[in-house]
Amino acid sequence: MTVRREIAGGWIVEMNRVLVALLVGALAVPVVGFSGTAVPSQESHRVVMHLNSGDEKVQRGALNNIRHLYQEVGREHLRVELVVHGAGLTLLTKKESVLAPELAQLKTAYEVEFTACSNTMKAQGLTQADLIDQVDRMVPAMVRLMELQEQGWSYIKP
Repeated sequence: MTVRREIAGGWIVEMNRVLVALLVGALAVPVVGFSGTAVPSQESHRVVMHLNSGDEKVQRGALNNIRHLYQEVGREHLRVELVVHGAGLTLLTKKESVLAPELAQLKTAYEVEFTACSNTMKAQGLTQADLIDQVDRMVPAMVRLMELQEQGWSYIKP
């Protein structure tokens, strides 16, 4: 059934064709997105991960999440920065980190960036010498998280 409508100026619009075209277009995108299969993205993604837990299981989970992101999206399409503060800073200290080899592997394989909170460091009496070599920067964690999100980075807190 075709519904025709007269519009000012003498134009005739076949409404059903327009509606069908819009409906098909609107439905096509979600169907592809929910197919259940990973499609390699050609877009560039930037992800900032936020870690403030001293629990080794949580820390290991965050590192696994990073690795899985790279495996699914591809190194050429992803940048990840892990921002660590509070109790989570043990992940980045030479004395306490049990996951230093995993951090080194992520840095080598994917160029993951690691940020240590300078406020937490000050509160714990730590200096750059106390941190593992893979740490890229020491700045206030909340400021870094805010700035990256303002620049369009996706925020993930495992």
